[in-house]
Amino acid sequence: MRLLLSVFGVLPWILAGQPNFDGSMTHDLRNGPVKYAVPAQRNPIEKLRQRLAQGDLLAWDAQYGYLPAVLEALQVPLASQVLVFSKTSFQAPLIMPANPRAIYFNDDVYVGWVKGGDFVEMSVADPDLGAVFYVLEQERGKLPSITRQDDCLQCHHAGRTAGVPGHLVRSVVTHRNGMVDTTEPSHVTDHRTPIEERFGGWYVSGSWPKTKHRGNVLVPQLARFSIDAWPAAHSDVVALMVLEHQTMGHNYLARLNYETRAALGMHRALLKMDKKTTGPWSESTTRRINYALDAAILYLTFADEAPWPGPMRGDSAFATEYQRRGALYRLNLETRLYEYPLSPLVHSEALTALEPEIQTRFWERLKAALHSEPLAAKGGREAWASLRLRK
Repeated sequence: MRLLLSVFGVLPWILAGQPNFDGSMTHDLRNGPVKYAVPAQRNPIEKLRQRLAQGDLLAWDAQYGYLPAVLEALQVPLASQVLVFSKTSFQAPLIMPANPRAIYFNDDVYVGWVKGGDFVEMSVADPDLGAVFYVLEQERGKLPSITRQDDCLQCHHAGRTAGVPGHLVRSVVTHRNGMVDTTEPSHVTDHRTPIEERFGGWYVSGSWPKTKHRGNVLVPQLARFSIDAWPAAHSDVVALMVLEHQTMGHNYLARLNYETRAALGMHRALLKMDKKTTGPWSESTTRRINYALDAAILYLTFADEAPWPGPMRGDSAFATEYQRRGALYRLNLETRLYEYPLSPLVHSEALTALEPEIQTRFWERLKAALHSEPLAAKGGREAWASLRLRK
């Protein structure tokens, strides 16, 4: 609590606990502030979709179909591969411990592949809409095309995705065939989740302290199935932890967009009723916007990161490649996930979707947080300087 008070000042709602979007009420996607059904305009998958519609071709691989070409076109690194064997995808019948689903990702895009599957699955953290989902049919000789798949919102638009179209990493207990055991607790995981509750239903490779987690439960060693059938021979623990942080971070940024647009929309409606064009925000509007800003900033500055169990090491090129992207991508892996107390998600295009007055407030409040004593001691000022240099 002392950290919160020193960073953000004494605000009444802080006394009730840390601001967050966990379990938030879902936003109306049809009549709410963001009309989700409109065509996405500026995300990498849409750009690839347009290229294919104009006649561009993707190379076909005899073993993996269009997957290698999709990864290359979307600039998604192979080293990001992580493997999940729980049946938590619409291609669930094919997924099992002997045939895990591979997931690859970069800063904005997620790609899923199942050996023997009919589709390459794709999704993106769209700056305007939140998570948007697509599939590409795996059929050689047929002109490849990408189709938007809004049916995915049955699972990806809920309180556990911060109430907006979002991504999630789940930790579940499975039966031997990969079916989720619904009698056991499950968790949506991110950097705030204790290590003991993470990775259920996932393979995890690399090294970590003796702290017990929920991964590798059915098959302790990856070698128990034919790893040669997958594009890479790992399910890197570091990639998996970055994936956990990033997915929920994208959800928080999307919720910030939805929430502040809703608040400003209500403000403008009230002004219109009073036959005014401008006017100060009401107390409730200010409180709602500040809560949304602080929830996002608290997440992005790792204010409540779970205690780190000890040194973590991956077994792929992921960490090396990831850290080349810039200062905020530098990993610690000894006492916390990142070296600096600021997520690289602040480079996300999602922040450009915020209304200008919200963007201004976001950067002001973020700067104040990073220069406060608790975060400055962890490199907050250096993180801010790095961010300003890049911008």
